[in-house]
Amino acid sequence: MFFVSSSQLSGMTNRWPLGRRLARLWVCIYFLLELQLAYGIRCKVPYEKVENDYCYFIADEEPLASSFSNFCYQDKRTSRVCLDSSAEMRVLANHLYASGYQNGTQFWSAGHRWPGDLQFYWNYFGRARTINYTNWLEGEPTSRMGRNCMLLTLQAGELFMSTESCYTRAVDICEQLLSNEPTVKH
Repeated sequence: MFFVSSSQLSGMTNRWPLGRRLARLWVCIYFLLELQLAYGIRCKVPYEKVENDYCYFIADEEPLASSFSNFCYQDKRTSRVCLDSSAEMRVLANHLYASGYQNGTQFWSAGHRWPGDLQFYWNYFGRARTINYTNWLEGEPTSRMGRNCMLLTLQAGELFMSTESCYTRAVDICEQLLSNEPTVKH
């Protein structure tokens, strides 16, 4: 058996005073935090990290029959995709194209015409977020009755927005935000 006497124990703790031990602890914590930042925030399973800033899940088993069959909210408790910049639109388009989606494939987004002012907003968990970037197809958005949902259509490796009936068949794209929740308008 191995025994340590109290005088030996006191000699060990005196070798590294409390201030020095705390400093070493802070250095270890700092390096762990830096390591986490270097590897970035991870996407939750089953989301796929795309480039460094985006996490998407494409529910592609069967296109949904309507916008009201919201897979993202019902099954994943997240929002459909809200594209806030041309860079994000390009990243998602490249990801969809590389994943084998064909030209003409339509995807649900979180875009909806908001009752009252009839403008399009991102429907973020039932609250309206301003759309800061658009890439509408020519002649869109239309004010035709019944076209209150926004679809994203893949064409030649690029995504375009269009207004459609909320009863159109399309594939759901869910997103996991890696930052704080965005500002909502309504």
